[in-house]
Amino acid sequence: MNERIFDAELAELNELILKMGGMAERGIAESIRALKERDETLARRVISKDKETDCLENEIDEKCIELLATKQPVASDLRFITTAMKITTDLERIGDLAVDISQKNLELIKMPLLKPLIDTPKLADIAQRMISMSLDSFVKRDVSGLSGINELEKEADRLRDLICDELTEMIEKDSKVTLRAIPLLLIARYLERICDHAMNIAEDVVYMVEAKIIRHKCPPVKVLFVCIHNSARSQMAEAFADLLGKGRISAESAGFEPGKLNPYVVRAMAEKNIDISKNTTKSVFDIYKSGRKFDHVITVCDEASGQRCPIFPGAQKQIHWGFDDPSGFGGNDDEIMERTRMVRDAIYNKLAEWIPAITK
Repeated sequence: MNERIFDAELAELNELILKMGGMAERGIAESIRALKERDETLARRVISKDKETDCLENEIDEKCIELLATKQPVASDLRFITTAMKITTDLERIGDLAVDISQKNLELIKMPLLKPLIDTPKLADIAQRMISMSLDSFVKRDVSGLSGINELEKEADRLRDLICDELTEMIEKDSKVTLRAIPLLLIARYLERICDHAMNIAEDVVYMVEAKIIRHKCPPVKVLFVCIHNSARSQMAEAFADLLGKGRISAESAGFEPGKLNPYVVRAMAEKNIDISKNTTKSVFDIYKSGRKFDHVITVCDEASGQRCPIFPGAQKQIHWGFDDPSGFGGNDDEIMERTRMVRDAIYNKLAEWIPAITK
């Protein structure tokens, strides 16, 4: 009998979480609809419902504390209840962010719209999908429904950066648009933060179901190596960074004028049991236009060429390491190979010294 009562109380808690999640999703949807339709009444309605969300959060917290105190749950039931308490905190913050968006809507309604809203609704849609995926997995106690959520988070970051870069450029060209641009900038950031909270929920669900803590794991350091043709030095640097990084480094390479892989470099790397023969060369400008972000951008060509590298947004550091260009080596086959090996080893030694310092 007591077990059936406990199960009923857990089911009630489940329903309360779903109710709060539904309120959060509606808050996002209505705040964005108010933005697109310039609907002041709808924006104020979202703001007015904030107290209802806060009250529901308190109700869920009290229910969880009561169950912990009176039922002394263990194992999966204990994880379910503690996860519910964490999730309500994220859902309450999502509700606050929907209110923040609506408050910016009230500012924007007073002014002509700066630009058509294309990417902001896309970002809002991703936020809603991530919340829905996380809550569905919570209710079903099944993490398989979270497949693809990491890709959605990356797309959310890309859209936020795209929106912010576009608006920042507009402000730089005409400072008179600042008052209309700033609220749109903030809305993009609020939506990206909502996605972060949805990821928090997803990570808590993984803990609840699998008893695995995946929060706060350090992501790999993203590094882009750049040289003139992406045919030799940057290719070797990318390969060695992946080897020495042991999962702590995510390396890519590119060139200003992509060419063909240097056959001497392919042979030199094969001597180290690294096959780069099937690698392709890429343009640094194409990578820049794609919006991808890097923690470090490292030019490995001569200094004058390195100055052509575009400034990547978000890069903590843009570093220059000068190495001789194997494409300019003369002499017979053995002489060219020997000089190529010297460049290879110099790149390896530089990375062997640098990687431990940035991955502590």
